[in-house]
Amino acid sequence: MSVNYLRTKVIWLVGIAVCLALLSSLAQAHEGLHEQILAITAKIKRDPKNASLYLQRGELHRLHRDWTQAAADYDRAARLRPDLQIVDLARGKMLFESGRFKRARLVLDRFLSRQPDHYEGLITRARVLSRIGFRDDAVKDFTQALARSAVPDPDLYIERAHVTAEDEKRIDEALNGLDEGMKRLGPLVTLLLPAIDLELRRHDYDAALARLESVTSQSERKETWLVRRGEIFGLAGRQEEARAAFNAALAAIESLPFERRQSRAVTTLQLRARSALGSR
Repeated sequence: MSVNYLRTKVIWLVGIAVCLALLSSLAQAHEGLHEQILAITAKIKRDPKNASLYLQRGELHRLHRDWTQAAADYDRAARLRPDLQIVDLARGKMLFESGRFKRARLVLDRFLSRQPDHYEGLITRARVLSRIGFRDDAVKDFTQALARSAVPDPDLYIERAHVTAEDEKRIDEALNGLDEGMKRLGPLVTLLLPAIDLELRRHDYDAALARLESVTSQSERKETWLVRRGEIFGLAGRQEEARAAFNAALAAIESLPFERRQSRAVTTLQLRARSALGSR
């Protein structure tokens, strides 16, 4: 094996590593897409056989929602480097975002057949599967992605719960999934709130109130959660407790500085509480 071959191979591997890093960072850089595309195009003119440059530009076109240009760049990258598997992930994301779900699934299936534990690949396919009605398979992909993540994104637990709970018979399973997330990440408000909604869907008002108490204990300002507490008591038919909660919410609002009381969010909350009291 020649020294030149080894040098070329190393350069190529480094280039792919950089490309993979850029695929992640580009998703966070929506501003100035046109300028970024022009900059990558200038690099392509200087290095027209660099597959990673076409892939990077394809991702920029995807973020710009220019599906035709994105697909053309993915095709060029794949022709230059047929073994560059990450192109299928990028293409699958583009097809998903452009609403071509069945084609997206085929591409993502191919990608995951070669990289079955790829975190972003599993998440993207899960979203595709949920859109075409394959909820069980979508839940499996979300679960596999979460198992592979050292620090999972709380939103993935919420997405999985939402897909699971589309079947009313699986609400308990959806709740268990959120509780699993809280065991790993702690009692996050972002996970407690959808759990409260699911408790209400199965009419377990005491469980919903217990979860709401956990949310309230984490918050310095209580007025929002007091209104929610009143609404849950109302759903449970516990009218006296509902009135007490709404009155406590109004008292908490009155204790706020004048400027905060005038905000749209607080005035809306105040109207909710007063309206609820007026109907009782």
